[in-house]
Amino acid sequence: MTLPVVRVAGTEFVTEDGQYFPYVGVSDFALFKRWLMPNGSWALVEPRLAEWRAIAHAGGYDGPIVLRVFRYAHPDNAFGIGDPWSYDFTQLTELTEFVGERGFYIDWTTGDSQWIIPDQNGPRGQQQHLNMTCAALAGTTNAFVETSNESFKNGQLAEHGVVPPVWGQYLRDSGAYGESSNWPVGTNLDFISYHGSRSDKGMAPWPFWIGEMWASALVLNTTHGKPAVMKEPIGFAEVAVPGRRSNNPQHAFRMGLVGSVCAGVTFHSQDGRDGDGLRPVQRACAEAFFAGIKAAISDHI
Repeated sequence: MTLPVVRVAGTEFVTEDGQYFPYVGVSDFALFKRWLMPNGSWALVEPRLAEWRAIAHAGGYDGPIVLRVFRYAHPDNAFGIGDPWSYDFTQLTELTEFVGERGFYIDWTTGDSQWIIPDQNGPRGQQQHLNMTCAALAGTTNAFVETSNESFKNGQLAEHGVVPPVWGQYLRDSGAYGESSNWPVGTNLDFISYHGSRSDKGMAPWPFWIGEMWASALVLNTTHGKPAVMKEPIGFAEVAVPGRRSNNPQHAFRMGLVGSVCAGVTFHSQDGRDGDGLRPVQRACAEAFFAGIKAAISDHI
């Protein structure tokens, strides 16, 4: 299956034939690490894709899903690939095409560059790895490329001039962001992303982060004039962790609704981050998120 190429149209994404494209993301950070393991494609990746599709369907959503995946990070992370030169870059192509054949898009990112690839330039530098990544993705139709995750604490690649080259049909996001007063506007590429507050303070019965996400989504579109994706809002877990993880499906539903005022939003969970099957609470939250997404974009599909 060749998925339609996604383009930018003002503050929205559209497919190449002009149809609205909702960036409906899920954190599946460890998918590439699992792909690289023996028999990883069918034993470790295929079941994950089937699970996401089943969960989305249970929430009433059967549209495109974007997998947010790391191509390297510190090995202390469950999703970390500590040696970013240990794999053949064709593996990026193969995983991208593999998920595309099953109806998924993929958003490639990185973490911990300041430790994993400390040098910006040179044959083993940050820019070279990004160049080789983009060369591997140049012929694909279902990829997004983020320079780095949470750039402010992961090497600030974009702020230092490390930028994905335009060699393919993928869309590029710097991963650099901040509050409206200090947003590094010069790093903006094809679209922008934001990881908002995770504060539980005030706004009873709803936590602060829900309102902040809505407000940020509205402001980002109008301020920057580019599609804005809420890529890593608060996550979900079996047990709530104030300021980090929620276990409330109603929160997840309202997070999905944010898709009505921005270009996209990503469901972030502990099990999804680590690449494990979602346990009951996280599964219920994911289903609620997809139900919120379906309600949010009902006017478009």
